[in-house]
Amino acid sequence: MRNRLRTTLITAAGLLAATTGLASAAPAGLYPPSALVLTLSPGGGTDPDASVARAVTLSCAPTPSGTHPAPEQACALLARSGGSFAALRGRQRRCPATADPVTVTAEGVWRGRQVSYRGSFANRCVLLAARGPVFDF
Repeated sequence: MRNRLRTTLITAAGLLAATTGLASAAPAGLYPPSALVLTLSPGGGTDPDASVARAVTLSCAPTPSGTHPAPEQACALLARSGGSFAALRGRQRRCPATADPVTVTAEGVWRGRQVSYRGSFANRCVLLAARGPVFDF
C-alpha cells in the first residue's frame, strides 16, 4: 500500500512538473502576422463597381511569400516605411502626361495591426514613381 501511494505521488509530481514546464515555455516561432491583398483597377476610383484588373497576395512573416512577383523586395520596402503605404516612395522618373487612371488598394494585416489603403494615380507610370515596386504587379 505504501509503495502504491509513493508511486502515485511520484507520478503525479512528475506529471505536474512536466506540464508546468510546458505551459510556461513560450513557442519559439511567435511573430505578428503580415498578410495583405493588393489590387490594381482601371479608373480613378470613383466607380464602386469597377472591376479589379489584377490582385496579388503578400505575406511578410515569417518569410516573404505570396503571389506578388517580388515578395522579398515588397516586404523590405514596407518594413522601411513602417507598414505605411502612403509613405512608400518610388524612383524619380519622367512619366507621359497621358490620362489612363489606375486605383490601387491594400487590405489586410501588417505586423498584427489592420491596414487599409486606397490610392488613385493619373497612370501606371505615375503610380510606380509615387509608390514604387510594392504595386508593380
